[in-house]
Amino acid sequence: MKKLLIVLTILANMFIGGCLSEELTDIGIAVSMGIDKSEEGYLITYQVMNPKAISAKAPNEAPIVLYTESGKDLFQTIRKITKQSPRKMYHSHLRTVIFGEEIAKEGIKEMLDFFVREHEYRTDFYFLIAKETTAHNILKVITPLESVSQMEVYSALERSAKVWAPTKAIKIFELVNKIISDGDNPVITGVEILNPNDKSDSNDNIKLSDGTKLCVTSLGVFKKDKLVGWLSENESRSYNYIIGEVESTVGDIEYEQNHISFEVIKAESKRKVYMLNGKPAINVEINLTHDINATTGDLDLTEENVIEKLNDKIEEKLTILCNNAVKRVKEDFGTDIFGFGEYIHRAYPKLWKDIKDDWNSEFTKLPVNINVKVKINNLGLGTKSIFSKGD
Repeated sequence: MKKLLIVLTILANMFIGGCLSEELTDIGIAVSMGIDKSEEGYLITYQVMNPKAISAKAPNEAPIVLYTESGKDLFQTIRKITKQSPRKMYHSHLRTVIFGEEIAKEGIKEMLDFFVREHEYRTDFYFLIAKETTAHNILKVITPLESVSQMEVYSALERSAKVWAPTKAIKIFELVNKIISDGDNPVITGVEILNPNDKSDSNDNIKLSDGTKLCVTSLGVFKKDKLVGWLSENESRSYNYIIGEVESTVGDIEYEQNHISFEVIKAESKRKVYMLNGKPAINVEINLTHDINATTGDLDLTEENVIEKLNDKIEEKLTILCNNAVKRVKEDFGTDIFGFGEYIHRAYPKLWKDIKDDWNSEFTKLPVNINVKVKINNLGLGTKSIFSKGD
C-alpha cells in the first residue's frame, strides 16, 4: 500500500500542477539519471519506475526499468533513448543525478549547463558521485527495503545530512554558484555499493536479508568543476562543522577508562577574517551543545568538574579533527572548499582583487585558527552507568 501510495501521489501531483500535457500511457517517470563516460562522449542511464510492479499488479516484474544510450551530448543522447523506450521520459519527479567517478574527474560544467538550460527539469533533485564505480552500476541495483533504489538514496541523503553530518545534500544552483565563485569550491556526496552480488539487479536481491544495498558516503572534493579526491568520514564531518552545516550528529570520547557517547543537538560556526603580518587569516569559532547518551565504566557525572573535563576532551578532539581536515585539503587537494575566499572578498574587497586569480594557491598558505567551545545540555536519564557498582 505504501508503494502504491507513492505512485498515486506522484501521478496526482502531475494533474494538480497542470504540468502534464502527455497522456500517462505515453510517459515514463524518470526517478534518476546517471551520466558516465563513453567512447562517443556520454553514456546516459535512466532509472524509470514500473508502476505495475510497485503497485503489486505484476509482482514478478522488476520495480524499475533502465534505459541506456550513448552520444556526443546530453540532449542528443536523451532523445536517442526514444529508440528503446515506448514512452517519453518525464523529468519533473527526478530525485537524483549521479555522475560516474571517471567523468566527474574530467569535469561536470557542461552537464550542469544542460540542466540549467533545459526547461523540463526542476531544481529540487540532488547530485551524487558514484564512488569507485559507474552511475550505471548504481542505478541497476534493486534494493531490499525500497525497490525503487533512488527514492531510498534520496531519503537517505536528506536524513544523513541532518542527523549524521558527513554527507551534504546539494542541488543545482548551489553547485553552480560554487563552481563559478572565485573563493569557494564544491563538494558532492558519494554513493557506493555495499555487499555486491550477482543478484543485485534482480528481484532476488529483495528476498535476501543481507542483499546488495546502496550507501551514501563521504564527500568528494572538487577544484572548480573537477573531482580531485575524497574526504574521509571524519574529514567530511569536520568540513560540515567548519562551514556551519551540522544540524545533529553523534560523537564519542575516552575519559579515564570510560567510553562516553554524546549527541550534538546544536552546532554553530562563525568565520571571521583578520590580518596577520599584513596577510589575511581566518578564525573559525564552533559552538556546540550536546547530550550525554551512553557511558561505560563507573564514571559519575555528578562529581565535581567531571562535566567540565568531558567538555574539554570534546573540544580538544573536535579541534584536532577540524585542523586535520583543513590540513589535508590544503596539502592533498589545494582547493578552498570551505569558502574562506568569499569571506576575504567581503571583508577586504581591494585585497581580494589582487589575490583572487590565484586563490587556490594562496589558500594553501592561509593561516586558519579553529576554536571549539562545548557545553552540555542533558546528562540523560542517569548520572552513571546502570551497571556501575554503588558505594
